[in-house]
Amino acid sequence: MPALRTTIPVVAMVAGSWLALHRPPASPPRAALSRTTAVPPLEPAASPLDSGELPDLRAGFPELNPDDRVDRAWLLSEGPAHGPRDGRRLVTFTFDDGPFPETAPWLLRILAEHKVRAAFFFIGEYLAGTDRRADESRAWARRIAEAGHDVGNHTFDHRRLTSLDHTGALSEIDDSADAIERATGVRPWLFRPPFGALDAWLEGALRDRRQELVLWNIDVQDIKRTDPDEIARSVEEQLQYKRGGIVLLHDMHAASVRAVAILLRSLEANRWDPEHPDRIGWDIVDLAAYMRATRDAPQPYPTRDALERARALARERSSGPALPAPQLPVSPVPVISSQMRAALPESLRSSMVTEQ
Repeated sequence: MPALRTTIPVVAMVAGSWLALHRPPASPPRAALSRTTAVPPLEPAASPLDSGELPDLRAGFPELNPDDRVDRAWLLSEGPAHGPRDGRRLVTFTFDDGPFPETAPWLLRILAEHKVRAAFFFIGEYLAGTDRRADESRAWARRIAEAGHDVGNHTFDHRRLTSLDHTGALSEIDDSADAIERATGVRPWLFRPPFGALDAWLEGALRDRRQELVLWNIDVQDIKRTDPDEIARSVEEQLQYKRGGIVLLHDMHAASVRAVAILLRSLEANRWDPEHPDRIGWDIVDLAAYMRATRDAPQPYPTRDALERARALARERSSGPALPAPQLPVSPVPVISSQMRAALPESLRSSMVTEQ
């Protein structure tokens, strides 16, 4: 296993993140990816940040789920309830499975241009090696934190925690936290489990570690798709249907990064105006602001499933045209580059199609 980790760092993002969910990855457009492969020079002998150099990002974050219950976290991800004259639609962006040196410069520039503060959930394995790529990944993790974005833990190598024994699951959590802390100087306190999978024992383990469980409610399966316009359109459709939300995207995917730029321009063109609060518009906020608004206007439902049933009933009773739930295309077979396919274990190659 150590040899596998050192020889195929990129393949882990394909095999670990999406095959287990039958979510096949789509290969980024070569033209788009080629524009992001020039990694800026690293600072010589960059040292970990002292925790005092970064702001206390936890200070403004409300404690809404102290027991780290996964059902509660799913409901909180749906955001605040809306009154009949409330047109404010909150959106916050989160990125999983990074950091990825090829796309990090591009994404950070886009977020800075639009003054957006996002949350990044890192894979610890990418920060723990000794090769040049691991050095670059650590440098970009540090830069992401320095830019003021939230940094969270997405486990060490993206294994489904509920499939592991207790020792293995704790290693996934703690080894990743250690790697992120070494890279950024701050121990992560936001946690997102792969596939959103937790059980009662793991909820207790997160509670003991004072982790804030963060899930999502907007997921367009971007890693399957290669058209940035389609990704952006699907995200906006889901946001309209759910009246805002926590967007899940994957920053290693070039098409997704391009989609962020498209999506931000569209949302900002229809920005919520506090002078006319009843007019529907988008307000792009950070994760803490999203949770504060959720605290101030909690959903009047015990679970996310109950909320979804209420939405379906409201559509049925509406006198206007029904708003259908967004339908996502399903790609039956993962499409990857020949280089990635060659590096995969033989057991996985048969399930892949090499791009033409």
